[in-house]
Amino acid sequence: MVEISCVSYRVSLDLDKEEKMRLKDMDVQQISQKLDLAILSSEPLKFEGRVATYLPALKDINPDSFAVAIVTADGKTVCKGEKETKFSMQSISKVIDLIVALEDVGTQKVFQKIGTQCTTYPYNSLRGMEEKASNPFVNAGAITSCSLIQGKNTEEKFEKVLNKVKSLSGSETVYSRPEFYFVTDINHSIAYYLKGKGIIDGNVDEILDLYVRNCFIELNVEELAKIGAVLSNSGRDPNSGKQLVEREIIKVALSLMTTCGMYETSGQFLLQTGFPAKSGVSGGIMAVVPQKCGIATYAPRLDETGNSIRGNKILEELAQSMTLNMFVE
Repeated sequence: MVEISCVSYRVSLDLDKEEKMRLKDMDVQQISQKLDLAILSSEPLKFEGRVATYLPALKDINPDSFAVAIVTADGKTVCKGEKETKFSMQSISKVIDLIVALEDVGTQKVFQKIGTQCTTYPYNSLRGMEEKASNPFVNAGAITSCSLIQGKNTEEKFEKVLNKVKSLSGSETVYSRPEFYFVTDINHSIAYYLKGKGIIDGNVDEILDLYVRNCFIELNVEELAKIGAVLSNSGRDPNSGKQLVEREIIKVALSLMTTCGMYETSGQFLLQTGFPAKSGVSGGIMAVVPQKCGIATYAPRLDETGNSIRGNKILEELAQSMTLNMFVE
């Protein structure tokens, strides 16, 4: 159960202009209070939606688990709820797949194979794909990204991805769970279609193995929010200032997260929040507010498109109460 320490605050976040605060002006306590309010506003939705059941590893997770974290671009950190609970990245790992592929083979080769357009079709659909996948954040696009990651074998390629997650999260405790690996029939179909069209090269089973391993990398909300904070900070670590990802790659990743990161509802999410995000069917969402912060939510109950219902609500409320919309001040 999530403890809300500031129940005396009013739930409505329809604040007057003078009551609104910008993140840059807030200290940790003020950020914590804003986060408490957003959590409280999401309470009516905590039993809405269902856990994804098409993956055996997700059927038995606690549907009422909940956690959220904010890590600012200058390193302030606030966590609420079950902050130690680990969950698999699932489709959030597609952001890392893209970053590593861009680092390994460059922008031109990646986008010869993968498109940049949002799609109205579900993330695991074969529709909407002709000469290449529509974007890197549908399954076909992520499988293609994985086919471009360089290494002598699957193990070496996976270690490259895992080490990237460790570097960006600042944690050595992220790991993958081989006992949970599962390739769906649909993903087999997608991969063989890509192979048949000449979009991917190499052994299909090995590419799918890498794709699934990456999906099952587990971390907690603080670690995921830290990745978001690095992306928000133009690829620099908020604490050390070290450049962990090239700025040009960050620009590509955030642009595509903005237009494609929340499946076929990406446009609606952008209207509600004004910043990019990437979701996963385990119930996680990683949001990135450029030059401000990374936010991670974990709430496994999903809507029909595979996005966390409660996570969506919290991000929408934070966008308003903390003036996070990147298009307006």
